[in-house]
Amino acid sequence: MYNQLIYFIVVLLLFSTLPSTGKPPVPSWPDALYSVVLFCFFVFNCRRTFARLQRSADESVSHSVLTRAYFRAETLLSITAIGFIAVYLYGLNLGAYLSVIPGYTKFTTVSGFTGLAIYMLHLVVVWYFGQPVHEALSGARSSRAHFIKGHVSFTSVILVPWFLISISADLLELIKAPAFMASDFAQLAIISIALFAFVLFGPWLIIRMWGCKPLPQDFIKNELQSFCDQHDFKTGGLLIWPLFGSEVLTAGVVGILPRLRYVLITSGLLRTLDIGELKAVIAHEMGHVRKKHLLFFVVLLILFVLLILELGDTVKWLALSNGTIFNWSVSTSTFTASMFSLLSALPIVLAMVLFLRFVFGYFLRNSERQADLYAMELVGDPEPLISSLQKIAFHSGRIEDLPSWHHYSIRQRVDFLVEAFRNRNLIRRHNRKLYGSALLFTAVIAALLFANWSANKAGLSKDLRTDVKLLIVERSIARDPGNVEYLSAYGALLCEKGRYSQAESVLRSAIAEAPDNASALNNLAWLYATGPYSFRHPEESLKLALKAATLDPAPDILDTLAEAYFVNGRYAEAVSVIDDALAEGGNLRNYLLKEKEKFEKALAGQLRVT
Repeated sequence: MYNQLIYFIVVLLLFSTLPSTGKPPVPSWPDALYSVVLFCFFVFNCRRTFARLQRSADESVSHSVLTRAYFRAETLLSITAIGFIAVYLYGLNLGAYLSVIPGYTKFTTVSGFTGLAIYMLHLVVVWYFGQPVHEALSGARSSRAHFIKGHVSFTSVILVPWFLISISADLLELIKAPAFMASDFAQLAIISIALFAFVLFGPWLIIRMWGCKPLPQDFIKNELQSFCDQHDFKTGGLLIWPLFGSEVLTAGVVGILPRLRYVLITSGLLRTLDIGELKAVIAHEMGHVRKKHLLFFVVLLILFVLLILELGDTVKWLALSNGTIFNWSVSTSTFTASMFSLLSALPIVLAMVLFLRFVFGYFLRNSERQADLYAMELVGDPEPLISSLQKIAFHSGRIEDLPSWHHYSIRQRVDFLVEAFRNRNLIRRHNRKLYGSALLFTAVIAALLFANWSANKAGLSKDLRTDVKLLIVERSIARDPGNVEYLSAYGALLCEKGRYSQAESVLRSAIAEAPDNASALNNLAWLYATGPYSFRHPEESLKLALKAATLDPAPDILDTLAEAYFVNGRYAEAVSVIDDALAEGGNLRNYLLKEKEKFEKALAGQLRVT
């Protein structure tokens, strides 16, 4: 499931960053033909890969080797499918086909669902050809249709939080919610609410999507229910988990709220383990609940999302401030635009994959180990849990050494339980390790957020945005050298970057070209009023500002005139003009109020001196 979570995230990002290719809205036949050929090649590759594994199974290759090869092939083909989809999108104009779907270009839920459906189609091919090998390894007797249905229902559950988040965002867009709802804080709030809602109330949906049924009323259920009652572990029920066939050996717990908390056990596990071993497995699932692991994982995800949201803009502007990357972003070439869009998604994709694979995986592994230790302490003996793990490993294809990034191998889990039973200090040390790591992770996130906030407060984000604006204006000037508005904007941006000499030259050229251009007059007046000492010309600033205000008494131009009066010591006129600017309203109000306060303080001081 955790691997599929990463794959789904990558697919969603691919579709969310897909640009307009510039091609005609009607797809070309070559694109369609190449897409079909590529998909057929994927099908052929899946068939060949699993046919080779099937021959190995018939030749009595060891279960452990074959099991590793099966899971490796399934993983590799799942990743390959993502590569094929990227080629469909960015090389074969798949977006032109998909754009005919109602709402595809407007709603992220529609485009995301479409992308996931295409990816799921590729996974169905993998599962179809992989089913005979899985059957040979696990002994699970089920039809291909049942096997595929089990996989689809199992993996689809992890898409429910995405659906809640995406549909919320689309609804807010549809009803034209206030601008605040597009802020990073609002996005984080929506994501957090969706995740917690899923954790609290999602189990009711999960057990229905998975087709779970209550355990039959027999000796086993009575013993397991009595064990739960004995340890005050309330649940919504002990359920049979029909996962990919009756012989799959696993168990799990879903939910936090007692009435919406379910313990899931496959029928294969019920037949394989004795009652003591089953109680140890239940105790392990209790450990996840008692140690609040599910809430812990949600908090980790929210912290990571917060970091991505906060650093996202800074990284974006930093990248675009590079001339080469900027040229890619504004290129009219279909290939270049597509490649830029694809590459722009890479930082987020890499960050997400690295976080899930290494950071989140680290906490998953150690939380599993903590649940093992809890079960050992609750039962009072590690033997029942060790015996259950060894049986699972044996009957699942001798997988005791099968590596996993989200679980320690079964051999590692068994060895640690043996050592912890001999040396109880290992339990305390492991708990300190897990909680200490969580504190360290939180501290690192906080430090990065503080560093980003400090840098932006010092003007980093503003500087990067100015750099990008400069590149945009420079590109516009190159196309239309005589455009005075471009020159005026360029001069203002040069002032922001502290390139005053160049700014003065550009603005003077603009005024020479168009003496009555209010924007150019205003920007040069601002430079002469607020620039460094060598560029200060108060009287010239006032002259230019008066002319600009006569031509266009906009709030930003009146602000410059007020500043010109201020640097000339005419504070009463500065207050009067800033009042005129405030009367115009607009989004400068807070800034203008601060300016007025500055002018009034200067006027009060002048009056006291007088």
